[in-house]
Formats: sequence, C-alpha cells, structure tokens
Amino acid sequence: MALTPPISRTPTGHVLTEEIESGLYGTRWLASKPADDGSVVDLIALDDDRFLITLCTNAMCMKGITNSQYTSNVLEAGWLDNGDYYQVSDLPHSASALSKARLPLLEGEALMVSLDMVRALKHLHKREYLHAAICPEAVYSVDGRFKLGEFWWAHTLSGKTLDGDLFDHYPRRVPETALNFFAPEVLLGFPPSRESDLFSLGALMFYLLTGETPRAVHSDKNAFVDLERIAKQEVRSISDFGSFSDLTAAVLEKMLDPDADKRSNIFRFEDMIAHALGEETPEQVLNESE
Repeated sequence: MALTPPISRTPTGHVLTEEIESGLYGTRWLASKPADDGSVVDLIALDDDRFLITLCTNAMCMKGITNSQYTSNVLEAGWLDNGDYYQVSDLPHSASALSKARLPLLEGEALMVSLDMVRALKHLHKREYLHAAICPEAVYSVDGRFKLGEFWWAHTLSGKTLDGDLFDHYPRRVPETALNFFAPEVLLGFPPSRESDLFSLGALMFYLLTGETPRAVHSDKNAFVDLERIAKQEVRSISDFGSFSDLTAAVLEKMLDPDADKRSNIFRFEDMIAHALGEETPEQVLNESE
C-alpha cells in the first residue's frame, strides 16, 4: 500500500511522489520537478527535539556548498510550514548506500570507491569544510561511481560545528555504526580535522576490503559510554585478512596511523590510489615511507 506524503510539494516546487526508505534521520522521498530527472528529499519531523533541530540547522548550512560529481550536493533545505525539516539533494533515487553492499569487495572495486572519496574530500576540504562522520551509510553507489553525502555533522576546517549547539552532541549522538570509523583523537574529545577525515576514509577502505572495521567491534549494548576504550583499541593489519597489493597496504598503513601528523596528505593518497588503478604514475610513492 502506497504511503501518502506528508506534503504534496516542497516550497521549492519539488513534488513528492513516493517514500523510498528510512534515511539516517527521518524518511527519504522520491521527488520530481519540471526540467529535472528526479531528486530525493529527506523529511524530518522535529517534534521540538532540540537535538534534531540543531542537527538539521547544521545540515542546512551545507546548502549550495558542494557542487562536485563526487558529493551528494544539497540543493535546497529549510523548514516546512508544519515545522518539519526538508532537504533536497541531487542524489538519484537509484543510489544505494555502501552499508547495503555485499562485502568484501574486490580490491579494484574498493580502490575505486576510495579514489572517488578522496576526491570528494578534496572538494570538501578546499571549501574549508570537514565531513566528520564518514561511514558506509554516508557513501552512495551511483551508476558505477560513488558519492559522499549525509553532511549532517559537517564542521569547519577549524573543527567547529556549523551550528554551535551541535558541538555538545558530537560524537556521542552520531549513528552508532559510525563509531568504529572515527579517528582515535576525535573519540578522545579532540575536534575533527582533515587528518581525522582521512582516518575515517582509511577505515572505510579497510571495511570494504575485509567486511570488518579496523578495530574489533564489541557487542556492547551502549558503545557510546566508553569512547576512550574504542579509541585505544589497536588497529588491525590488513595483512591479517588476506593478500593485498603493496600500494593498498601502504595507503592503509598511512591513513590509519594513530598519530594524526603521520597520515600524510590527501594529494599523495590520490596519487597512490590512482596509480594502483592505472590512472597515472606518481614518482616513487612506495619509497616515501618516512
């Protein structure tokens, strides 16, 4: 039985046609507008929930910030007359989150995802923003390529939430499944940074290659109460899970270094992964092991 949308259209003229699925927050609807091929709209009933209000305000600040093929760009966002939040993105309705993928991926497939995500982060960081919550639920497969989305927890490059009140909820109120993708320094209370985004990307790459997160996941009912224990867990070696190329092992070793200062830089990672995929040949990438 088809569900009736809570509204017929957004203030920007996008007509809601059917509910697709539950989003990270609220529900996700397919929408269309004259002269476009269809978009998705996230709707969140706030119900005076102060956390959801500040989360949505933070996300609304990302409207129009990104315009890359590697990001799910927020086209419109705001408040409906009934007080609900709506957010229109350019994500097609056929997009599928990596959290639904069958794992592990082949090494080449995982590298392709990682290269698209490196380029998504380059785009985001160039605009002086951090994602700050990279996890499989935030990455979408779209026609054979991949997009980074779900900018609910975006920060400035200086490590500040876009809505000041959201600071009080980070990282304890992020989706629980994202915790094992967080850099150790963020779990210990330090603000996110370019380097912590890179750690999360490395953790995602590890997960795609093995089906497991770099740190062993425990089945605690409430993992949020012991972020320090999670942060201090040793990152496992990719070699424990099979045979992978030297380049892949080198990228993961650098990205997942517990010392943020040793995570190299995003341009070098782009060169290394592109080289592994045969896109280009950087100079002596494997010999730079300092």
